[in-house]
Amino acid sequence: MTNSKQGNQMMTPQQPTVSDAFELLAKSTELSLNEYTSITHSQADIERHLMQELGTISSVLFGAFSRRTIVSPLQDSIVDMLVLFRGAEIGRLLPSRVFSELKGALLKQYPQAYALDNRSVMMLAMNNFYFKIQPAYPVSGHVYMLPDENFNEWAKYDITSYNDIFMKQNVRHKGKLIDVVRMIKTWNRVSGNIFNGYYLELLVTELLSSYEMSEYSHTLRTIFRSAVAEVVFQKHDPANMDIQVEGLNDIDDLIKAMKLLQKSFSLADEAILHEQDGDTKKALECWNQLFPRVFPRQLDMMVGKARSSGIKGAEALKMIVDNQ
Repeated sequence: MTNSKQGNQMMTPQQPTVSDAFELLAKSTELSLNEYTSITHSQADIERHLMQELGTISSVLFGAFSRRTIVSPLQDSIVDMLVLFRGAEIGRLLPSRVFSELKGALLKQYPQAYALDNRSVMMLAMNNFYFKIQPAYPVSGHVYMLPDENFNEWAKYDITSYNDIFMKQNVRHKGKLIDVVRMIKTWNRVSGNIFNGYYLELLVTELLSSYEMSEYSHTLRTIFRSAVAEVVFQKHDPANMDIQVEGLNDIDDLIKAMKLLQKSFSLADEAILHEQDGDTKKALECWNQLFPRVFPRQLDMMVGKARSSGIKGAEALKMIVDNQ
């Protein structure tokens, strides 16, 4: 009997920490297999239809999907897709004409699709996410010609240039950069989607390029503090340095964005101070204000601790109740 009690005591997990909460948050923002296959199956359906309408075409998914920085759940997420036209004559055609063909073909099968104002881009709602579809033609490797946003001509775009930068930085940060980017994009989502998601990726990668990452909490505080100093919310696109990536989805939200960053830094700083004082409960409350409805609750963490420690059934329930 004594040995049994000692065994149970040894299995009793430690109290959840702020680090535990961030580990759960990181896992919860990663695409599930069902979400991933939902995207690729939808891509295949679109490609199959377009081949019937337009002949020899193919498609490629790039952007956040290819970097694994797209955020789960997929609700209202945007997946970037290029529809690749073939043939030597494509480069001699005006982008507006090629886009018109693509638009007509898409609308035959997907009447809910719509074109963005003054841009050669189609948006297509599929299940709970959107495809952002552009015409293109291949040049070499991962370099494609896309419609220029300002002129009716083609512009060169290397879809892997930023991916290469990002992956090198992710290796330097021991795989944690992907998690941090998804956290920041989740924060943006629960804060009203004020910022452009691609801009946030560029910003975070740049801010952390000379930073040694330790705790997720300290990293997020550093990002919020440094981002406040970004007076001009704009970044060059590594895929084509002539293209500027706007930081805000609506320029009228500039003041709101500054206030949000300042508030977020204050909350992150307060949370870290509480954690350093040993008050995990208050620290978690601060992080819950930063990530409402998505930051793990204490109950979630206790369940996770019980599972990882092999505690099940009545023993797990008692442990959870005792620690509430």
